[in-house]
This record gives sequence, structure tokens and C-alpha cells, in this order.
Amino acid sequence: MVFVAAIAVGLAVFFVCAQYSISENSQEIVRTTVTRQSEHLRSILGLHYQYLQMMADQIGETDDITSAENMKLITNLHEYTDLEISAIIEPDGTSHYDNGAIKNVAHRRYFQESMAGKQALSDPLESSVDQETRVVLSVPIIRDGEVLGVLGASYNVTALSRLIFNDTFGGVGYSLIVTQGGEIIAYDGQPAYHEISYGENFFEFYSDKRIMENSSLEDVQKDFEEGNAGLFRMRDAQGDRSSEQYLSYVPLGMNNWMICYMLPFSVAIQPYRFFTTYEVIFMIGFCILVAILIIYMVKRNSQKNRALLKASQTDALTGLYNKKVTEEQINAILKEQPDALHAFLILDLDRFKEVNDGYGHAAGDAVLCGFAQLLQSYFRENDVVGRIGGDEFIVFMKHVDSKDSVRSRVDSLVRKIGELEFTDMPERITSSIGVAFAPEQGDCYMDLYKTADGALYETKRSGRNGYTVSLQACEQPGDKNGDTAGLRRELDRN
Repeated sequence: MVFVAAIAVGLAVFFVCAQYSISENSQEIVRTTVTRQSEHLRSILGLHYQYLQMMADQIGETDDITSAENMKLITNLHEYTDLEISAIIEPDGTSHYDNGAIKNVAHRRYFQESMAGKQALSDPLESSVDQETRVVLSVPIIRDGEVLGVLGASYNVTALSRLIFNDTFGGVGYSLIVTQGGEIIAYDGQPAYHEISYGENFFEFYSDKRIMENSSLEDVQKDFEEGNAGLFRMRDAQGDRSSEQYLSYVPLGMNNWMICYMLPFSVAIQPYRFFTTYEVIFMIGFCILVAILIIYMVKRNSQKNRALLKASQTDALTGLYNKKVTEEQINAILKEQPDALHAFLILDLDRFKEVNDGYGHAAGDAVLCGFAQLLQSYFRENDVVGRIGGDEFIVFMKHVDSKDSVRSRVDSLVRKIGELEFTDMPERITSSIGVAFAPEQGDCYMDLYKTADGALYETKRSGRNGYTVSLQACEQPGDKNGDTAGLRRELDRN
């Protein structure tokens, strides 16, 4: 068992370390993937900024930035980029859109930043038509170092998020773009993995989740505020392992926004699934072999214990209970059912000494065994049948219906004893029986034995080959009648 335990501990340590390594590697893969995808997103936005700046530089070379020629030029943005509605904005904030609309955007942050000579990205705007989130990319229109206006174009952030994460981990999971304070700008992915919507707060949405591995939502919030990348592992509040997920986040590098990606844990470790499968197969095989070994050892040990127990409880010749166990069994039943009617029988073989003297002890042993087999088969399984010495047997009939039923049963037994046949002995045997009843004539083995022993003496005195039911009441302490009857019986036998 020590050997098996040592192997089991070694395997357990190995499997725990292997699972830890799988978890660490899967987390690193998720972190790396999200970081690369965020870089890809920044590069796409950078390309669009370059394209806008080239067009803004071309517009800046003209005398009138809002000329018909320039307005026609910006409509080409739709054909060559993923930018949507575009506009040329005058220094006073008047915005001329490529669809002919005109409105003032002087109050917009992106306009003010671009008028200061910077590339800018607007706050997210949700479309009331398609519920998609869009932002405005804007660049300054400059000529000879002077800002003449601003060129801006809207961009569908949701579509961009869908584009960069669509082929990641087979498209499973979902992506988020979140502000520093937790406002969800955009989300995309399979609805089966989220129930998130625009306008919700990232930290409130995950507040009912169970954050694992010594992390907390406060730590994540601090990372958002400081612009740090990170990853946490979470489950439902109930702790259901099937709900376990990774959520990795990295800064976008613009407007303090964060890109987040959620992935089910089961998908993250999919590349290592084969190893887990082999682990399970190996562990099952090992456990089966150990179980077979243990079962075999336990069975062998149990067989030995049963054999030892049986040897200590039974008579070696007949297989019946020995004297000690017979007494213990009867006392236990009387204690358990003190008010029930029980029958106590003492039986011994008539003139058994003559059998031994006339036919030998081998024949005598055969008679004892045959007699014991008859008693075992004749009485119920829950009755107590024992040999207490020589040719003397005890039968305790547990919880009988009535005294008359016992008399009928014993009367039938006397006839069956007379029908026994033995190969080495032509004569038939007979038996004398004494019967007592509990609790009327005793509430313990010794009291019943003394009473039934007196009844047995009466059977012997009456000519043997029969039975006597004792009419003696339960003797009081100090009453020696039972012992005297036993002595008279022994004298009669001799």
C-alpha cells in the first residue's frame, strides 16, 4: 500500500504540474494573440491616417479647401478604404459632408485637436440605424505650416473588431473595445459567449464573476487606469468549471482605450487536449490495475479472515456454532427482542456411547455430522443451531408464532431423526429433546439451558426418543433445581 501510495502521489504531482504548465502556456498564447491583434488594429488605423493625411495634403494645395473638386475627391475614400462618411471642415467648424450635408462641429474634441495640428480620434458614436459603433478619424489640412481646416472620415469600429478577431481561435469568443473608465465602445463575437450590450460598464458587467488566481476586478481596473496589459481567469459566481473563461486586455494606444478578448478556457487549452486525453487514459488504466491489485489483496485477506472467524465460531466436526458462540448468539437475540416468544431446544443422541463402542469413532463422527446436517436443513436460516459438546446440541427458534407450532415442529423433527440412515451403521438413531420458552422460562441462555435440561431429563426418564416441554417457571436466584436436573441427567447417561 505504501508503494501504491508513493506512485499515486508521484503521478498526482506530475499531472498537477502538467496542468499548471498547460494553463500557463495557454495564457501566454492568449496574451500574445491579443497583443498581436491589437498591433494589427493600430497598424490598420495608422494606414487610414496616412491615406487621410495624403489626401489632406493634396487638398491643402488648393485655394479653396471646400471646392467642388475637393468634395468630389473625398468621395473616393469609400472606394479605396473602409472609411465611410467623410467631410472637409472649415476653421470655424462648418463641416461639409460628401453626401451634401452641412453642420457645425466646432465643439467636437477631434476637430479641436486636429486644428491644433494633430491626428485625432473621436469619442465613439452609436448609430441609431444599425447599432454599430463608429469613430471619426481626423487630420489637419496644412499649407505652409498653417492649418486651413480638417479632413475627417467615420470608421466602423465594430466591423474592425470583427475583422481582426474573426479568424482568432476559430472565431470563438468575443472582443471588446473599452474606455479607461470601463465604458464599452464596441463588442463583437458569438452571442453564446456574452450577453453584453452598448452602454454597459465593463467593471459592472463582470462584477458578479468569480475572478481566480489571486486576482480581483480592482486589479484589472488599476491596469485600465495605468494602461497596462493583463489577463485574468474567471468563472460564474456559482463556481461552475464549464463557465471558466480567459479575458485578456491590452491598450490600444489611442484615447486610452483598451482592447479586450474573452475566450472559453476549454478552447484555449484545445491544442493540449491530446495530452489531457492521454493523461486520463493512463490514469484510468493505472487506477484499474491498482484497483484489481487492491481488490485481490482485500479478497485474499478477507477469505483468510473469514476462515479464521469461522474456525473460531464453529465446531470443527459439524460446522455448527460452537458452545461459546451459541451462547452469545442466543443472549444477543434475547436482549434485542426481550418480549418476543422464542423456543430453546436441547437435543442429545440416545445411547450414543454404544455407537462409538460398537462401530468406532469414525461411525460416531458420521452420525454427529448427519444429525447436524438434518438440524441445519430443518430449521430456519435465522434460527441458532449449535453443538455444545459431545452429542449435545442446542436449537434456538427465534420469534415463533405459538407454543403449539413449536410442539408440532419438534414432533416432526423426532420422526425425521428416526428416518436417518448411515452407511457404516445399520441401526437407526433416536434423540431426546427438552424444550423451554423465553421469556416465560428464562431471559438468558443459562436460565433457558437449565430449564430445557430438566425437560430433557424427563424425556430420558420416559423412555427416550421424544421430547418434553418444560412447565417449570423461570427460576429465582439461588434456585439450584436446574443444576440438580443436569447432574441427574449426566448420571442417567453414564
